[in-house]
Amino acid sequence: MNSAIYFRVLLKSRLQKIGVAFAGYFGLLWLFIEPLGLFLPQWFDWGWTGYVWLVSLSLIIAVATNFPRTMISRTLSSPDCVVEIKVGDLFKQPENLVIGLNDVFDTEPGEIIKITSVQNQFLIQVYGGDQARLDADIEAALEPIKGQRQADPDKHKGKNWRYPIGTTIVLGTEGRRYFLSAYGFMGNDLSVKSTVDDIWEALSCLWRQVRLRGHGRSISIPIIGSELARTGLPRMFLAKLIIISFIAASKERFVANQLTLLICPKDLDKVDLPELEDFLASTLF
Repeated sequence: MNSAIYFRVLLKSRLQKIGVAFAGYFGLLWLFIEPLGLFLPQWFDWGWTGYVWLVSLSLIIAVATNFPRTMISRTLSSPDCVVEIKVGDLFKQPENLVIGLNDVFDTEPGEIIKITSVQNQFLIQVYGGDQARLDADIEAALEPIKGQRQADPDKHKGKNWRYPIGTTIVLGTEGRRYFLSAYGFMGNDLSVKSTVDDIWEALSCLWRQVRLRGHGRSISIPIIGSELARTGLPRMFLAKLIIISFIAASKERFVANQLTLLICPKDLDKVDLPELEDFLASTLF
């Protein structure tokens, strides 16, 4: 992570904590030095030089103890697994990945699937832009549940077979699997709509598939529903929802040895990492 991103995190989320820590450390050091100055004035007659050193030392300690991190993790006591939040590129993670899709499993980039979406990056990064191969793999994975789909004759662009929200299919190999989860309704205006209930249902179905097909291995997930789906929900809420749903599913039965929630670097101004750190520390661990 480059210094510019660290600086953004520092400005956004740590200045207040650094200020509070500075006041605490300054007061603590002063509490010890002041009495010594009374008994040993010849040693502690520093004047302005000593005061500046005291301020500098307090500031250095405050910054060192509150320097922004781009990775937070906590261990869930039962079952034994880790929840991690970090800033990074989803497709550079070595573990299994979650890809959010719409209920018709559209894949065509451009007007239908936005170029900037995680789904389009999946097409490029994993399938080398080969849409036909991706479509074939999706159709093969959906074959066992085609009895659940319904045709939508009003949808004229892209695919028009709708599957239930929460439908999750698994692509990839034993070495690395991709869990494609339908969390939103693709409207005929080509915008994806989703609600809290939809996302919770999608996450619940997702964890069941991860439990069955993930072999307990670590899994990474972006903040689904945060950018192109019309949820009206802030990223912080969605991040907490993902974490809570994973914890709830894990408490029911083991899902994976680690969940990593990936924060895209461009979204740092919309995500409060210290707040998420406090949330992790206070959430049933």
